[in-house]
Amino acid sequence: MKYSDCQKCGQTSPRWSFFGNTLAALFKVLIGTLTGSKGLVADGVHSAADAMSSLFILVALKVADKPHDDKHPYGYGKIEYISTLFASVFLFVGAGSIFLDALKTFQLGGHDTPGNAALLATVISLGFSYLMYDSNTCAGTQLSSPAMLADANESKADSITSVAVLFGLIGSKLGYPNADTFAAVVVSLFIFNMSVEMFLQGINGLIDMSVDPEVMAEIVAASMNIEGVAGVKSVKSRQMGQKNWVDLEIGISKKKTMHEVHGITKKVRDAIMKDVDGISGVSVATYPI
Repeated sequence: MKYSDCQKCGQTSPRWSFFGNTLAALFKVLIGTLTGSKGLVADGVHSAADAMSSLFILVALKVADKPHDDKHPYGYGKIEYISTLFASVFLFVGAGSIFLDALKTFQLGGHDTPGNAALLATVISLGFSYLMYDSNTCAGTQLSSPAMLADANESKADSITSVAVLFGLIGSKLGYPNADTFAAVVVSLFIFNMSVEMFLQGINGLIDMSVDPEVMAEIVAASMNIEGVAGVKSVKSRQMGQKNWVDLEIGISKKKTMHEVHGITKKVRDAIMKDVDGISGVSVATYPI
C-alpha cells in the first residue's frame, strides 16, 4: 500500500460510488426525459445499473473484511469476485434494455431533437463519472481490491458512454435527428463489452487464479533468506479478494530436529507475511533433504 490513508479511502469510496451513481441515474433519467434525449436516458439506466452493482460491492467489501474462522479458513475474500459477477449481470441487463429501446425508436422514427439542457447535463455527468473513476481506481489499486476495481471500471464506462451521448446530442443539433438514438446504441454495446470483461474477471477469481510471477519470486526470495531452508520445492497461491493465500513446500535438512523444523517454518511464514505485500496467510510444508 503506497499511502497510509488508502485504507480509509477504500472504506469511503464504495459508499460515495453508491450514492453518486444513484443521484447520477435520477439526474440523467429526469433531464433526459424532459429534454427528449434517448442517449441521456440510456446513460441514466447505465448509472442505475452501476448503483445496484455498487451496492453489491459495498456489501461484499464489508463481508470480505471479516477475519477467517473454522468454517472459512481462507477468509471471506472470494465474496469480492461474486459481487463482481453480480455487477456484470446488472450491466448486461441494463445494456439490453438500452439497446432494445434504441431499436424501437429507430423503427418508430420521428425522434425530436433533444433540448439544450441535455448537453449541460451530459457534461456535468461526464465530469462526475471521471471523479468517481479516479477515486475508485486509486483506492482499488493500492488495496488490490477486485471489487473496487470493478466499480472503477463501471465509472470509466459511464464516462465513455457520456462522451458518446455528448457527440450524439451535438449531432442532433447539427441536423442529424437519429444521432442521439445512435449514441444510445453505442452506449449499450460498450456496456455489453464491459459486462463480459467483468464477468470473466469474476470467474478467474473464483477458480483460484495465481498471483503474478513477480510476487511468486518475492515469496521464494523471502523463504530462501531464512537460515535452514535448503530449497523451495513448490509455491502455490490463490487470490482471495484483496489478499492472497500461499501454500509453500520447502526443503530442510533431515538432520534437523522436529523443534528446529518447526522454528524454521515459523520464520518462513513470518518473513513472507512481513516482506510480501497482500498476503493474508501462509501454509508451509516441509520435505527432508
